[in-house]
Amino acid sequence: MYKKTVSVLMTAAMAGTMLAGLGTTTALADGEKREVNFYYSTDMESTAGDEIAAFNASQDEIEVIGHTIPESDYDDKIKVMTAGGSEVADVIWTRSPAQTNQYMENDALVNLAPYAEESGIDLTQIKDTSLKGITDEDGGFYGLPDKSTCWMLFYNKDLFDAKGLEYPINITWDEYMDLAASLTSEEDGTKMWGTLIPNWEMNLGAIPQGTYLDSEDLTYTKKYAEILHRLYVDDQSAPGLGEMQSGSFDVYAYFESGNYYTMINGDWTFRLVHPDFNFGAAPLPIFEGGEEGASTGQASFLAIPSTAANPDDAYKFIEFYCTSDEGTSIIASKGDVPAYTTDAATKTYNESVTADGVEYRFSAKIYDEEQPYAAYGSITSAFKEELNLYLLDEQDLDTTFENFEELRAEIQEE
Repeated sequence: MYKKTVSVLMTAAMAGTMLAGLGTTTALADGEKREVNFYYSTDMESTAGDEIAAFNASQDEIEVIGHTIPESDYDDKIKVMTAGGSEVADVIWTRSPAQTNQYMENDALVNLAPYAEESGIDLTQIKDTSLKGITDEDGGFYGLPDKSTCWMLFYNKDLFDAKGLEYPINITWDEYMDLAASLTSEEDGTKMWGTLIPNWEMNLGAIPQGTYLDSEDLTYTKKYAEILHRLYVDDQSAPGLGEMQSGSFDVYAYFESGNYYTMINGDWTFRLVHPDFNFGAAPLPIFEGGEEGASTGQASFLAIPSTAANPDDAYKFIEFYCTSDEGTSIIASKGDVPAYTTDAATKTYNESVTADGVEYRFSAKIYDEEQPYAAYGSITSAFKEELNLYLLDEQDLDTTFENFEELRAEIQEE
């Protein structure tokens, strides 16, 4: 983990702020408020908008102003901004521990530990989980987690009921591949697909076995690559990589069409799909002999750039959003699971998400989706480039992994 110190706080943007108080004393004219500029992706718009409105309603001297960036452009835009771009952000959203570590490595984020200590917030419940991956060796941390995720299996209950089939609960990957193949068919001129698996996390099945892309033994990563090849290419029981890379692929619209028996996706599906049929959720498939209910997921974070003009008030907003009863309840009301658990949020989530099988989300043993260091993102990119060739049937499995391991070694030597 990269070493950071409290000196990160002492940027030019924070000149004049005393660490002991951590509160601005700027005099305000009547009706004037200090502004906090919050930048976030468009797919967060509903949640972030409600959080901003709720926080602003509670404040006499602070006003948060929201700025949306298209999802497809978000990461590149934030990199420019945190490097000293013309637009100054006080709060940004980071999508993963690995991405957050990239910013940490470049001293682009403010250490939030002194602020949390001053406020007295109890972070015990996330210290060794979602917060751990963005904490340095001195105990400084560089964001607060807003929500956490878990990959699951979703299924069209109506289609299963029509065929008198048991729901696919607690099954292995071998059973899942066989099921998907058996359900793929042509019905009245319409193709019915056995499954739908987006190409977002291409080591998905291996992670619950403890295999990451930097592991010496990649046996389970290879096995999962073969699973994807069978589904995408051999059986064609799922849309292939070419279709997913076409630019018009929308996994949620596809599932909502009613032509798919199952879908592998994250628990954010509860929030994003609104089909005309009944659907349920089940645990992610596992390898034979694997831990039942094991899955993978990760937290995302709200952070303060080192270039922030108003870090003191920015932290107040982040703490409200990520840890307060009202803030966590807003997250839960959208069908997301707050990383910081409150009784109020738990009650709200249970009222908001009523799909069958949602309980498996909370009984899952969740393994981190990424290793929490900056270079892991580059390793992941290298893996995807090589695996894509295999899944497009342009390269064999052995060549794919030989090339990947060479690229990985180069990245690790940098």
